[in-house]
Amino acid sequence: MASKSLHYQGNHTFSKTEKGYIVYPKSLNIVWGNDKSYWKLPNYEKDDAELIQVNWLEVTGCIDNTNIAKKISYEIGFTMSLMTDAFGWRDSPVYLMAKWGDNTQWRKVNLTTEINGKKMISKTIKITKGKGNNTDKIYFGLYEVWNKKWKGGLKIHSVNLTET
Repeated sequence: MASKSLHYQGNHTFSKTEKGYIVYPKSLNIVWGNDKSYWKLPNYEKDDAELIQVNWLEVTGCIDNTNIAKKISYEIGFTMSLMTDAFGWRDSPVYLMAKWGDNTQWRKVNLTTEINGKKMISKTIKITKGKGNNTDKIYFGLYEVWNKKWKGGLKIHSVNLTET
């Protein structure tokens, strides 16, 4: 008998905005997301995803739209907040990743410089269209998989892709 995956597969939907796209947490893939001791997943499309505790943070998604290939570049940022009881972030910088065609970018983000309990937009990562296959898809992710320390108290509100 097959066991249920502990990893949450998002519904991969997104909404068009005036200057780009917005992706809500229900659309994201979340490693360990189907285990309630690690994540509180959104019930509705625009609800937040709440990290209870993990030592492997991996949240990914993608925009798959033929209109993307007509553009030159996007800035991508996760809208998220740390709750007042957040822990484990001091020595755990996270990394934003974006991939478009054959172009991949990484950016280090220190969440402990942000004010607890306030919504904030992370530092953005800019991606320009690469060559090759998949220029109608932009992949993005939020990672902290290297230090293996427990961390928690993070809420993810949305991912924003803004045309530049």
